[in-house]
Amino acid sequence: MEFKSYADLEADVLSMLPRLPRDLDLIVAIPRSGLVPASMIALHMNLPITDLQGFYEGRLLASGDRSLRGKRATDGSLNVLIVDDSVGTGAQLRKIREGLVARALPHRISIAVVYATPVGAPLVDFYSRLVPTLRHFFAWNVMHHDAIETWCVDIDGVLCRDCLVEEDDEGDRYARFLETAEPLFLPTAKVGWLVTGRLERHRPATEAWLQRHGVSYDKLVMHPAGSNAARKASGGGGRFKGDFYRKIEAGLFIESNAWEADQISRISGKPVLCMDSRSMVTPGSAAILRKVARKGPGAYIRHARRLIENFREKRRNASHAKSLAKSDKGRDRP
Repeated sequence: MEFKSYADLEADVLSMLPRLPRDLDLIVAIPRSGLVPASMIALHMNLPITDLQGFYEGRLLASGDRSLRGKRATDGSLNVLIVDDSVGTGAQLRKIREGLVARALPHRISIAVVYATPVGAPLVDFYSRLVPTLRHFFAWNVMHHDAIETWCVDIDGVLCRDCLVEEDDEGDRYARFLETAEPLFLPTAKVGWLVTGRLERHRPATEAWLQRHGVSYDKLVMHPAGSNAARKASGGGGRFKGDFYRKIEAGLFIESNAWEADQISRISGKPVLCMDSRSMVTPGSAAILRKVARKGPGAYIRHARRLIENFREKRRNASHAKSLAKSDKGRDRP
C-alpha cells in the first residue's frame, strides 16, 4: 500500500515540470482532485488556470495579470494542459476525452496526471510517478477512499478535535466535549472499525455524536477500563488500539497522535497513518532509527548524509523548475 502526502505531491509535480511543453497557454483542472496539482503547475509556470467546466464555457479563474490577453478560452487555438492528480482504470479520463471530441474544440490539448497506474498510464500524455494499481491513496482523499471499509479509524483528533486537558475531568466538562466537539475529517464512506481510547461508559454520547454528524461505521470499539487512571495503568489508548489492530484483518489504522501511531504500529506490526504529521508509520520506520543508534555515531552521520542528499535533490528539482518558469515570465501569449 502506497501513501502520498501533500509534500510528496509538490515534489512529484516539480519533477514533472521540466517534461511539460514550454508553450502552454492554459492549465485546466479536473475537479476536485486535480485542483491542487493544477494550481501548483499554473503558479510555477506563471499561467492562467480554470476548471474543466470553465474551459468549456470560455472563462478563467481569477488569475491577476496571468490572463489570456483579453482572449476567451474558446477563441482561437490554444495549447492546453488538462490536469488531474491520478489515473487508475481511466474510466473518468475516457469520458473527458469523449467530451472533448464531441465538442470539436480547436485547441491543442494534452492531459497530465501526477500519479498513474500501469493500466492508466497509456491514457495520458504526461505523468510523474507510477503507483501500484488499487494500492495507493493520498492525503487529500484518505477519508473518502472506498477501502476505509476495511480500516480502523481513531475518533479524537481525526473525526473531531482532541479533548483539551482542562476538559478531561471525567465530569461535566468532558460530557460537554463529547456532545459538542467540533468535527475535523469526516469520512464519506462507511468505516470498518472506529477504535478509540474513550471509555466504554461513554458509548451513548459517542454514538449520538457520530449519528448527528452522519458518520457511518460497522463497529465502534471503546476502551473497557472504568476510569482514566485504570486506562493509563493498562498501558493507555495506544496499547489498546495496537492490540485490537493486531488481532483483526484490517489493512490500515488512521491515528491522530504521532506517539500513539508509532506505538500502534510497533504492537500490531502493521502500517499506521498519522494525521498530525500526515505521514505513514510502519514497524520498520522507527526500527531503522533504533538500529542506526545501536551502530554508533558513524552510522548516524551516514544516515544523516543520505537524508541531506535526498533533501538537496528535491531542492535542485525545485530550483530548476523555478528557473524554467522564470524564463517564460513576461512572454507574450495569444
